Amino acid sequence: MSVVWYKDARAASPEESQPEVIRRHLPEMLEGIERGDVVAVKFHPGEWGNTTHVRPIVIRAVVDVLKELGARPFLTESTTLYGGMRFNGPELIEVASANGFNLASMGAPFVVADGLRGDDGVSIPVGGSEIDEIEVASACAKCDYMVVVSHAKGHPASGYGGAIKHLGMGCLTKAGKRKVHEVCIPSVDEDLCTGCRKCIQMCPWGAISIHPESKRAVIDPQRCAGELSCQSACAFGAIVEPEGSRERMQVRLGEAAVGPIRALKRRIFYINWAYELTAGCDCFAYSDAPFVEDVGMLFSQDPVALDRATIDLVNKSTFLHDYAHANVQKERLSTIWDISPYIHLESAERLGAGSSLYTLEEI
Repeated sequence: MSVVWYKDARAASPEESQPEVIRRHLPEMLEGIERGDVVAVKFHPGEWGNTTHVRPIVIRAVVDVLKELGARPFLTESTTLYGGMRFNGPELIEVASANGFNLASMGAPFVVADGLRGDDGVSIPVGGSEIDEIEVASACAKCDYMVVVSHAKGHPASGYGGAIKHLGMGCLTKAGKRKVHEVCIPSVDEDLCTGCRKCIQMCPWGAISIHPESKRAVIDPQRCAGELSCQSACAFGAIVEPEGSRERMQVRLGEAAVGPIRALKRRIFYINWAYELTAGCDCFAYSDAPFVEDVGMLFSQDPVALDRATIDLVNKSTFLHDYAHANVQKERLSTIWDISPYIHLESAERLGAGSSLYTLEEI
């Protein structure tokens, strides 16, 4: 049974502020960091336009703790599989800096985890039922230690995004992300397609074209990465993913999460920042109002236990706005996207990423 440390969202003094909680308690939680270790602080800097990602002051507090322990921390994130403002290294650095994450503000440099084009990685065997091996971003596989700071939130494909989602997607190269997503490669319903070309404009892989005779969109499965940004762009519901694909994707997500864990021989610590829990992920180029009241911060050496504890606390909280109907249900988080948030956790647990059994210790 794993320990999950928890500080609720309430604060009655400066000593209970988020950065002070981190500075006071994180040093005693971290294990195995040696002076001079190169330590990755893996986090999501937010898409441009997103305003609910983890705050720079929180990441700075983690950096300060690591420096006080004699480590050499750096900030890191990988490029995206979908088109946008973080698709390559320069764009990612630019967005991270614009959102407040740079050397001047953080006291540590920002390094693109998977390189200029998203192809700098290390292949790690995982031996899953869906995935035999996965390509982990170089900076997440070659550092001496890693602290993963995740914004707990909803997610349209996995129901919930936290530490396991961060490992099984955020710590991968583009090839790794593609392997997780390829089970979602969609088809086109010609009866619904209008040939508007919006899906073509959205696809960064050149996988969609207009058939010369039918004048309807056609998807090339050899080019498609399965990340479904085309589906989001279609106003007519013409982009159809395979039945059960999101469940299979979650299984792959959990198996892929084992890659960074094995690459670093479990030299990873995890923090879930459960504030401003939005239904959409930080990859969205906007931020909706939170669907639930703030929960707080959770810390653990076990990512499965950490995510399970976070979900349990979310389910006990008050759901807000359009999601208030979920307050009468036990498994409230499952109602946000109508998909179970546990599939990827159970998949990771089966391969030894951690345990769903935990004890919660308040700090």
